[in-house]
Amino acid sequence: MKINRPLSPHLTIYKPQLTSTLSIFHRISGAFLAIMVFFSILFLKIGDLNLTFYYLYRYAFFFTFYFYWLILSVVNFSLLALCYHMSNGIRHLLWDLGFFLELSKVYTSGIIMLFCAAFLAVSNIIRFYFS
Repeated sequence: MKINRPLSPHLTIYKPQLTSTLSIFHRISGAFLAIMVFFSILFLKIGDLNLTFYYLYRYAFFFTFYFYWLILSVVNFSLLALCYHMSNGIRHLLWDLGFFLELSKVYTSGIIMLFCAAFLAVSNIIRFYFS
């Protein structure tokens, strides 16, 4: 017998909250950073195989010369993910110590954490471009 009712809890009932959104993005940024570390190690190992290989240098030059915007955007996005993940991790450590556990302080610390992550990312990007 099939009942035509939505599953409980149904996603259309709930309004997205700041706490759930920040938690989801914390997990996404952690997974993204893990993937970036894996590919960084993989590319370092590939580059370590044979440094006299002419085609490796040719492809590296081609990629960095024509797709520099892609490399810079991935670096900037990784930096933003790292700053967000680090700031939210410090917030979680403060929760583990018993600070900011009231609902109003949870929202306030979430907004402060977003501003800190944005400030860290922008200041590092500016430092990167002007150094």
